Amino acid sequence: MKKHLITILLLALSLVLPAQGNYYDAIGDELHSEALLQALRALISTNTNNSYNGAKVQLFQNLENHNGYVTCIYTGQEFNVGYNYTGSSDPNTEHVYAQSWFSPSESGVKKADLHHLFPCEMRTNSSRGNLPIFTVVNHNNADVYYTHTPWQSYRGQASTGHTVFEPADQSKGNVARALLYFYVRYNDSLVQQYVNMLPQLIVWSNEDPPDAHEITRNQGIHQYQGNRNPFIDHPEYVDRIWNYNSTADETVPAVDGMLFDSVYPNPFAAQATFRVSCKQTQNANLAVYDIRGRKVHSEAVTLRGGENQLSWDSEGLASGIYLIRISSGSECISAKIVKTTGQ
Repeated sequence: MKKHLITILLLALSLVLPAQGNYYDAIGDELHSEALLQALRALISTNTNNSYNGAKVQLFQNLENHNGYVTCIYTGQEFNVGYNYTGSSDPNTEHVYAQSWFSPSESGVKKADLHHLFPCEMRTNSSRGNLPIFTVVNHNNADVYYTHTPWQSYRGQASTGHTVFEPADQSKGNVARALLYFYVRYNDSLVQQYVNMLPQLIVWSNEDPPDAHEITRNQGIHQYQGNRNPFIDHPEYVDRIWNYNSTADETVPAVDGMLFDSVYPNPFAAQATFRVSCKQTQNANLAVYDIRGRKVHSEAVTLRGGENQLSWDSEGLASGIYLIRISSGSECISAKIVKTTGQ
């Protein structure tokens, strides 16, 4: 959830970072890709709580309770539940990683894992059901879930034609990090109903970084069930696992279908050019992120079957490392580039 009061975020960081202590001492800076994923899996696989009722007490009375109110993760609707509510009616409890997706192992622990549990308005929870979390391609033809707040979540069609559920912009990052955590912790699939959620979750995690509430919530969950969501404490782990480049001019194809042929010059001073191959003509989005995960450029592009040449003018941006990401439907490819001088 995006916040504009940076002082609040800094205060939360000052309170939470000392509480992390040496939690991440075993995660060396040299780790990346599968090695980092496996190290994090070993680190966070310590939670054993399987009391769903106990988890709901924590969720509604402590973690999400602000002066007697809790907020729906998808609509932003606030509910006056007091201080003794246990999620027994409306709102109820959303499992961001749907229970029907669980593999058999540790099912009780998964159900009670607070890292993917959130208060949710009952109708919206039911409408989301077990739909994949992904982008709805046409909001005008989708079911909209909203209240008096600006939040809008959608149930509709992905570009592939599959029915999906798209969270509101204000909660996309929270939902993405919850699902990425669940995958790393339990190794349960992020491909559901023929939709590969991973590329979109990576984008949302970068676009909507953790806010003060998410950071404080992570600390509260750690105190209760003994493990943390590393993508809240270290958002950069997302790219270190799934978009890692060992040298500046390497590129990482995320899936078949699109491929970076070259990025040049790299390093560059003002303008970088990308050659991208794809199997068929498709509409795509080219986005650029800085090293902190902030989107600094976005544009719609059309890729034709065969080789395509795209360029990016970095005028006005400081020197440093940038991530280029091209996405189309459920496909996503990325490359790291280095700008040598500011313009």
